[in-house]
Amino acid sequence: MLAYKGFNKNLTCTMGKGTFQYEPGIWYTEENARCASTGFHATDNPLDVLSYYNKDDDRYFIVALGGNIDEDGVNSRISAPRIKLVRELTKAELYHEGVIWMSAHPKAQLARAVKRDSGDAKGDGAVIVRGKKPKAKGMIGDRLYMVKEDKEGMIVEIGMYQVDGKSILPGIYYSERGETVVQKRARKA
Repeated sequence: MLAYKGFNKNLTCTMGKGTFQYEPGIWYTEENARCASTGFHATDNPLDVLSYYNKDDDRYFIVALGGNIDEDGVNSRISAPRIKLVRELTKAELYHEGVIWMSAHPKAQLARAVKRDSGDAKGDGAVIVRGKKPKAKGMIGDRLYMVKEDKEGMIVEIGMYQVDGKSILPGIYYSERGETVVQKRARKA
């Protein structure tokens, strides 16, 4: 099974027994796997990784898991007795993988990284906004992902744009179709 895992910048993670050091391409094995207790932890949803590792210098990987997988219902957290780091992802790639995952699992609980209806990347690299009329803005270089849903919560359209300062401007809200969204102004009393 392939899943997603986050790490500190030096490819370490905390485990029940302390800190564990990883290297890409090597299989690691534990006797048992139980979420929040033993084994190697990862997530099925790429965006859930950000609940555990979300510092500027954290690193992200697609991992292969083996053995009896344990799930406990906390976001998409899973634990396995075997793990191997397969491919490193940038944070932007993790967001992109997350949007793909979301489209394949439209009724799943939203990861904490997903904003409802409106969001601002604020120069952090990316923002994902989901709703009936999603809108997002950011700074130069930020990626904006807008996931439009219908009244049943099914995904009907996805827009992905990068704030480039030419066709997508900084500080301006955009819809899933790349159209500017006019902000309603509050009335003066």
